[in-house]
Formats: sequence, C-alpha cells, structure tokens
Amino acid sequence: MDKFVQELVASIRKNDVFGSVLKECMRSKETWDKIARRKVGGIVKRVFSDYFPHLNPADSVYIEGEGTPKGWKKPYDLFGSRGVYPDIGILRPERVSIELDHSGWGRTEKHGSRFKMALAKASFGYLSGDWEYCYVFFHNHSGRSLKEYLNREKEKTIIEIYEKQFHTKIILF
Repeated sequence: MDKFVQELVASIRKNDVFGSVLKECMRSKETWDKIARRKVGGIVKRVFSDYFPHLNPADSVYIEGEGTPKGWKKPYDLFGSRGVYPDIGILRPERVSIELDHSGWGRTEKHGSRFKMALAKASFGYLSGDWEYCYVFFHNHSGRSLKEYLNREKEKTIIEIYEKQFHTKIILF
C-alpha cells in the first residue's frame, strides 16, 4: 500500500492538484473541501485502478459525497459521534483513510493549529479500529512555511509517535 500512496502523492504533486483546487475555489465559490475531494478522489480512483486492476474502485473506494460502496462498514461511533468518516477511504486490499485539509485562504486558524488538528483527527480513524492506516494530505497555502518547525526535535518525535503507534502519516503539500 506504501507504493500506492507514494504514486498517489507523486501524481497529486505532478498535476498541481491543490493549486487547481484553489483556482476553482476562487472561480466557483465552492468550498475547498468539496473541490479537493472531487479532484483528489478522481486521482485516487485512477491510481487505484492502475495498482489493483483486479479490484473494482466502485466497491473499494469511498469518497465523501459520492455515496458508500457495497463493502462499506459504518464507522464506530467514537465518543458518541457518528463515527470517523474520512474524506476518502480505501476499503480493500487494506483499509486506508485519507483526510484532506489545508491552511490559508478561507481559514482563520494559524497554519500550525490546522496541521495539529488534521493529524489528531486522522489518528482517531486508526484508534477507532475502522482504518488500518491513516494519511493526511495537508495543503499549506498560508504563505508561511511549516518546514522549519517540522525539523525541530520535539515535532520530529511527535510525528514519529503518530506514524509508529497510530499508523497515521501527514504529507505536506
């Protein structure tokens, strides 16, 4: 599944998907979340079909707003919520959750706060038992870099804990 995610990330970067999300947001006034799910979801389905030609994306890939596939299992109602629903979910061959989040245009929170919330939210997918691996594709278009903070010792330790103990990884765009 790592190679699938690596190819997915490479395709998103190569096609500047998040840049096109912002352009469409400004043009259409539709929300970042809806546009990002639609654009990234299309790439997920394409890359999924390339990597797993024996599996039907219609039965194996969930994209919020497009309905639930046949193999969908209602998420556990963690802390009484309606469950941890990802933006995109891969149901097979492994259960992988993909959260899409951003900081910048249309957001009032600081970029570091959004980053922390996205990482924590995604980890609940693993902790609930619904997902084997969780990824956050985080688009920072705030104009302020997060990279200098990600190289500090405490932040490196926290990210390592999330990756090893909570099977949750954040990928910065």
